[in-house]
Parts: sequence; C-alpha cells; structure tokens
Amino acid sequence: MNHVPHYVFAVWMVGGIQTVYHNMQNGLGSTDAAKTSWVPIEMYPDDWITRIPPISLVGTWRNSMATWNRMRPLRRTHGPFDAAYILEQTLITFLWRFRSRTPYLLSTDMTPLFCAKRGFWYAVPEFDPSSMSSRAKQAITASVYRKAFHMLPWSSAVRDSLIEDYGVREDRITVLPPGMDLRSWKAIDRSPRIAQGARRGFTVLHVGTDPQRKGADLLLSLAGEPEFQDVTFRFVTNDLDTRHLQNVHVHAGLQPNSKELQALYHAADAFVLPTRADTFSMVALEAMATGLPVIISRVGGIEDIVEEGATGFLTAPDDLSMLRDRLRRLRAQPALALSMGERGRRRVEEHFNLEKHLATVMSLMHSAAHARAERKP
Repeated sequence: MNHVPHYVFAVWMVGGIQTVYHNMQNGLGSTDAAKTSWVPIEMYPDDWITRIPPISLVGTWRNSMATWNRMRPLRRTHGPFDAAYILEQTLITFLWRFRSRTPYLLSTDMTPLFCAKRGFWYAVPEFDPSSMSSRAKQAITASVYRKAFHMLPWSSAVRDSLIEDYGVREDRITVLPPGMDLRSWKAIDRSPRIAQGARRGFTVLHVGTDPQRKGADLLLSLAGEPEFQDVTFRFVTNDLDTRHLQNVHVHAGLQPNSKELQALYHAADAFVLPTRADTFSMVALEAMATGLPVIISRVGGIEDIVEEGATGFLTAPDDLSMLRDRLRRLRAQPALALSMGERGRRRVEEHFNLEKHLATVMSLMHSAAHARAERKP
C-alpha cells in the first residue's frame, strides 16, 4: 500500500497573513495527494505553556511553544509529519528537534534585518543590529533560514536579504508571493463607466487596519480639498476620525474575502494605499484582481506587485503632492484607469495566482518528503 504523506501547515495569523492562510486552506481542500494538518497561531497565543515564565515574556518563545503544543495531538492522531510549511520563522525558532527531523519550507514576507534597514518596527520589535544580543539572535535566525529545505520569500527584496544578510544559498530560494483565489475574486467590466463620465462620479477605496501606518490621514487631507469634494472616499478600517467630511465613508468589521468587501472593490474606480511601512500588500493584489488601478507607496516588497505606469502608480511615502497628482490623473483619464486595471488583472493571473502558488508549494513539499524518506535509516 502506498504511503500517503502527512503535511503540516503552520501560520502566524497576523494582518494580511490571515487571508493567505484561508486562501491556502480553501485552495488545497481535501487533497488526495496528502493528509494535511493546519496549525494557525494567533498574534498572542494563550496555550497553557505560553503562560509559564520565561516563555510568557518572549514572543518568539510563545510562538514556538504554541506551535509545539498544537502539533502534538496532530502527530498522535495522523502520524509523523513528512514535511512542513511554515509561514513566519518564530513558529519554529526554538523547536530544534522538530527542525532536525522534519524538512520544512519557510515562507516569509520579511526578515528582521530587512525590517531594521527600513525602520519597519511595526513588523519586528525595535533592535540595534550591531548589539551583542541582536547578533546572537541573528545567528539563531540565520540557522532557521539555512536549515530550511527551501525558503519562499514573498518578494525579490526579501530574497536579497536572505542571501546578503543571512547567507542562505540562492539555489535554496524561490520567490513565491501569495496567490489570489481568482475563482472568487473576479474583475468586472468597468468600460460602461467611461461613457457615463463625470455624471457617475469617482470613488476611491482604501483598505487598511492601521490608519496611521497605512497613510489614511493623507487621503483624508485630499478628501477635504475643494478639488476632490465630489469624489467619494471609502475606508475599510476599524478606527478612523473622518473629520466630519461628507464625502468620507467608513466600513468597519468586514471579514477577509467577504462578499461585502469584494462589493466595495467592484464599486470603486481606484484603490489608494499611501502606506508608510509595509513588507507586502495583499489588499493591492485584491484590488488588481478586481480590475482596479492602484496608487501605492514604493516601500518594502511592493515594487514586485505594482508596475509603475502600467498597473498603477508608485509614490513616495508621505508625498501628498505626488499622491494628489496621481489621483488627479486617474480621475481625469478614465481610459487610463481602465487599461491599468485590466493590466493589473492579467498580472495577478500570471504572477499571483493561487492555483500556481499551491502547485509550487505542493511540489516542494513532495520533494521534501522524498528527501526525508531517503535519509531515514
């Protein structure tokens, strides 16, 4: 009887990564190629072991111990893991036995030094890379990266950090950004809107859970200017002072991938995210999947997503003048906005397709499982 491999998928459920987790889980479904176990880890796990000092005091310890605790019953029920997919290294940093026994793919949208060089302290606790304690932590992190069967950075910038900052071999790295479920996220035909012209109005969509970091204040500034009084600005967020602007609407409590969220993308004419710090942007992919032109800051790995002048515009962070100019152009040139949105959809189909993403992941998981079987005595 042929052995059916057992694969475990452990994911740290923060920000847009929650959407990645659900997309992958739904995309794989009940695959016949393997038994799959899923281990979601919250931002602040509350397993019994995570409440014990000193584990309770250190985030990496908490994440690793929560992962260990939740993997145990899965191993007992379904047998040992033949390979693992890990999204975020802290889930296994201190699981030395697991890392020595189970070949793992490590997916990540950042590295600590990638964030440090850019001042992205929202993604990692602030540290001095030159300090002795930081160098010790970097050595541990480098070991986690180098011992991975394969590294899956989300962007070319993170790939470069793995090679230059952590010494990971280039042949052990594949840039693999998240994939969009294009059966669910559909583009609509926006061409009739060109004929309607100014009579229809213009709607800007912004999606982001952290208004200050995501640059919502910059869009509010534009919303208050006389030039944009007839533009509708819609914000999907949970906490935003709208400054009592009549053309600003807040949509709170929407769930990832929900029909309500998709309807807002379909009703919009442009997606704008003047973010100050982001390693990647799932919401930019959602916008492009629905055929929207994207205006977004040139930060982190976002240059891998949006092609300047082709699928949207890349702006400098905190550059209100540049943001105003790009929004003005999309509003004044509906044919340009339409063509950018169409090219964006094609780009997602080619480079950010969930089916292609999962095919790559499963191929690497099978290779990892095969390597494990060969090394067993």
